[in-house]
Amino acid sequence: MKAKFSFYAKHIFLCLAFLFLPYAFTSTNNSILSLPNLYSNSHDRIYLFIYFSLLCFFYFNYYYLIPKYYFLNKQLLYFIIIACFLLLFLWISKFLDHPNHNFLDFGNDPAPFINQQGSMGNDFRPPPPMPNGPFKKMGSPPTQFGHTVLVYLLGVISSLFFAISGRLINVEKEKMKSELAFLKAQINPHFLFNTLNSIYALALKKDDKTPDAVIQLSELMRYVITNANEQVIDLNKEINYINNFVSLQKTRLGQTVMVDYKVSGNTFGKAITPLILISFIENAFKHGVNPDQTSVICIYIDIFDEELTLLVSNKKTFSVKSETGIGLQNTIERLALLYPERHQLKIEDTTDKYTVNLSIKVG
Repeated sequence: MKAKFSFYAKHIFLCLAFLFLPYAFTSTNNSILSLPNLYSNSHDRIYLFIYFSLLCFFYFNYYYLIPKYYFLNKQLLYFIIIACFLLLFLWISKFLDHPNHNFLDFGNDPAPFINQQGSMGNDFRPPPPMPNGPFKKMGSPPTQFGHTVLVYLLGVISSLFFAISGRLINVEKEKMKSELAFLKAQINPHFLFNTLNSIYALALKKDDKTPDAVIQLSELMRYVITNANEQVIDLNKEINYINNFVSLQKTRLGQTVMVDYKVSGNTFGKAITPLILISFIENAFKHGVNPDQTSVICIYIDIFDEELTLLVSNKKTFSVKSETGIGLQNTIERLALLYPERHQLKIEDTTDKYTVNLSIKVG
């Protein structure tokens, strides 16, 4: 609602500024603005009408002509229509300004004068400058042709510029949406595959914790199905999701892994893109657990003001460089798409340790 109000307020301000444009810097009293005298000055009324018409044409061109003709590969017809409207505006401005003169007369319109005998002479002189009006400082009768052509062409060019720029932005947004949809489609099966493997390991050992693990999995999947397609979600829900995931991993791994998991800070009023943190935590459990010895995984989440910091570290299972999984790579790409210039990611990948340090704006 606030964005809509701002949009309309901006357009109203720009329209009013445009309508008063010909009256700026034209006062004989050294003032910045000469207000139009619409009651007694017909020329001011003409200028206001012409500028208002050109303003209406700007929106007509932007919202109708450009989408219907220019963007549908009918550029020749579009420019013919533009030329016809220009001639129409020139005729209207000439007719209103000097209805008795030739339409093709682009210069100052001469006026006959009466000689001393009271008869019309053959000489011509321009009429005295108008006492009022937006061009009273120029010392000659105003002609609307030059101003109409200039403002008209500026309106056409600017509307084309804004329409083409908006179209490119929309195309980029649609491209981003399709990329995110593709990445999310990969994340969900990847998560399900890893978690089912965990429960399968419990079932093989006939562990009494298997039913609890199934319940935890159902809660996790409910969260994924409900919130994965949201743009942002309450940070508290995302933290609860991570809590459940870590608890499920502890249930599966038992004493073979020591998980140092801490969350500090206030999550109230904060929002984050769903499933943007979990891949780094999943990766630690995937590559940091050694069944033959006790492994240590550290997960620290700290929220301070509008910044969330995630630190994940694990000792690698083998002394060779681990291969980055598809879920982790997708998360890195999602961060680049959704949080440009709003996150910092540092990954240290050594022969025996893998550390992720992520800082992200969640305000």
